[in-house]
Amino acid sequence: MNLIIRTNVLIGVLFSIFVFHTAANAQETNHWETVILPGRQCSYLVPTSFVDPAWINTGFDDSGWTTATGGVGYGDDDDNTTIDPAISVYCRYNFTLSSPEIITDLLLDMDFDDGFVAYLNGTELVRYNMGDPGSSTTWNQPADGLQEAGVYQGLNPFRFTLDETVTDLLVTGDNTFAVEVHNESTTSSDLSSNPYLHAGVGVSGSYFHATPDWFYPPFSSDSTLLPLVIIDTEGQQIPDEPRITARMKLVDNGPGNYNSTSDPGNGYSGQISIEQRGESSAWFSPKKSYSLETQTDSGENNNVSLLGLPEENDWVLYAPYSDKSLIRNVLSYQLFDEMGNYAPRTRFVEVVVNNDYKGIYILTEKIKRDKNRVDMAKLLQEDVAGNELTGGYLLRIDKITNMPSTDYWESPVIPPLAGYRQVTYQYFDPKYAELNEPQRNYIRDHMLEFESALISGNYKNPDNGYRAYLDIPSFIDMMILNEFTKDVDGFRLSHYFYKQKDSNGGKLVNGPPWDYNLTFGNSDYTDDIHLTYNWVYTYPMTIYWWARVMEDSWFRNQLRCRWDALYESVLSSEHLHGIIDSTIQVMGESVPRNFRRWPVLGVYIWPNSYVGQNYSDEEWYLRNWIDDRLEWMDGKWGGQCWPLSSDSDQVIPLPEQKRIYPNPSNLSSTFVDLNGFVEVEVSFRLFDMSGRMVHQGVAHYSGSEFAYALPDLSFLPNGIYTLEISGKNQEREVFKLIKQ
Repeated sequence: MNLIIRTNVLIGVLFSIFVFHTAANAQETNHWETVILPGRQCSYLVPTSFVDPAWINTGFDDSGWTTATGGVGYGDDDDNTTIDPAISVYCRYNFTLSSPEIITDLLLDMDFDDGFVAYLNGTELVRYNMGDPGSSTTWNQPADGLQEAGVYQGLNPFRFTLDETVTDLLVTGDNTFAVEVHNESTTSSDLSSNPYLHAGVGVSGSYFHATPDWFYPPFSSDSTLLPLVIIDTEGQQIPDEPRITARMKLVDNGPGNYNSTSDPGNGYSGQISIEQRGESSAWFSPKKSYSLETQTDSGENNNVSLLGLPEENDWVLYAPYSDKSLIRNVLSYQLFDEMGNYAPRTRFVEVVVNNDYKGIYILTEKIKRDKNRVDMAKLLQEDVAGNELTGGYLLRIDKITNMPSTDYWESPVIPPLAGYRQVTYQYFDPKYAELNEPQRNYIRDHMLEFESALISGNYKNPDNGYRAYLDIPSFIDMMILNEFTKDVDGFRLSHYFYKQKDSNGGKLVNGPPWDYNLTFGNSDYTDDIHLTYNWVYTYPMTIYWWARVMEDSWFRNQLRCRWDALYESVLSSEHLHGIIDSTIQVMGESVPRNFRRWPVLGVYIWPNSYVGQNYSDEEWYLRNWIDDRLEWMDGKWGGQCWPLSSDSDQVIPLPEQKRIYPNPSNLSSTFVDLNGFVEVEVSFRLFDMSGRMVHQGVAHYSGSEFAYALPDLSFLPNGIYTLEISGKNQEREVFKLIKQ
């Protein structure tokens, strides 16, 4: 739908006395006011054919258009004037200035759905989701992608910082702000056109409209103790892909010293290439994450150290948004690192893009093969046989949306556990195009061999079962990390692992971890994913590997021994709270500034399971969730580390206390807790006082704990019963069960 809006409002009747002050202070902003905003009169057109290109000019005759109250659109109940579904809408807002010299700066906040182009007095200001800057548009042109309006959700609109010379477009007398908003498709359920054009005013007084409550001024200098990343795209939008070139300045004056946009780039100053990153987050979050590459001026890779991180050229600026603690990724990566594995290193920074303050970001090492990152052998094109062919493959399991079919393959192996799906592998580094056919065949065949060993009846054999393929320590640490954080994507998405050369052990190493923003209870995906009990690896949506190896008592023993060690060190409550304390201290005064820029505290942001009213609430929730999760997991795994005999496959169980509950009861709903029972398959028999068997059954033990639910036995007479549980190796437990 096309909509044009015209506002005939006399704005800024300025007395000549202010002209003198303007001339003296033209470059300084005294305060901010809003020139154009929803609720003002406008003229609009919903075209069904060609629109005169002169519609963006001040002198255009829009008398045939409809006069209305802006904004204009449909759906979501966020527009003052509602129109029928359409592909685009064109709007004109007219205003009159007596002394444009008092305006020192202009900012545009657009609350829109899905794409737009904005103009001032016939000159294009900015566009989004509508092709290249300066390119022509047509009335029936769909937007390039989806963009959801935010104000009706309690969020800020999308900010566009305009070039400082844009004030030169303002004239004494009539001025016109024009905007065309386009839908992604005619079947879209909503369209929104709600512009907010703000003016920096160089003198005191009131001349336009008061700024909205959510308005925040441009980033001021000398205001951050965090390192400051300043990016200038020279008027370009940062697309999802491909990358554009830009300039980046990193200001880091050291601990305790403020960093200003006017300071020299003492941490980095030079060319980068940059693009948006993320999939679901790129869709719902106006705070975009970025992938960037440091480059020489000729566009070559420029390996540099940023904020003390090892030299490299590939980096990520991660934007915490739905994670209102701002630290879930940082905390998760640090824990995996402290366990003795590689995890991406991080640094907190604040980011300014084209003079627009973007808030707190996390400078993160991008996952790739490198001696200082994923330290594995480099696979060369000539490596097509022998030991050199056997390693240097970094693989990923993740979404395959929009990926070429050559970049992934589906395993032919059918999981041995009901409900689990076949695994789909992605070539990550090297990518498919960088591998030759012998190398592609080798890694596909190797993964087939591994899975075949894992599902075989002989899978526990240390020589030719799964242990011959897996690096067990990293496999266990990844399981503990995913379970402790209760990552909704754990064991299924953003999962990385790599194959070492045979000369380096030849094992499949798990890690590095990636994308842990939906952890520690920050997800409402399922009924229990945000709760501090239950396991993630038992969900059929996950990779079946962990559920399979948990059927092996040898692996369970290794896992529990590792848990006991970590629970006393890396995963102790005291240590975890210490990390949180130091992390929040590092962010310091930047936290409230971030949430002034992105006022999401007290607002549901998908997929929050908890919405705190302030940052202290979010911190409290994270800390308490961690303590509760630790207690629950230690109750299941803690204190069950069994010593091994000289035969590494023989587990020697220690005495364990098992329980039956509730007891006494009416036997309608009774459970037997066999936490730590060695056998995979156990038999149950229930006898009355005369020795007559009144119930029998067999249960399959498929986890790190087991609670067997007896059938409804409430029909039995009151009295005392004996429940006998036995395993294949003559293990036997006997319980007294009272029916009343």
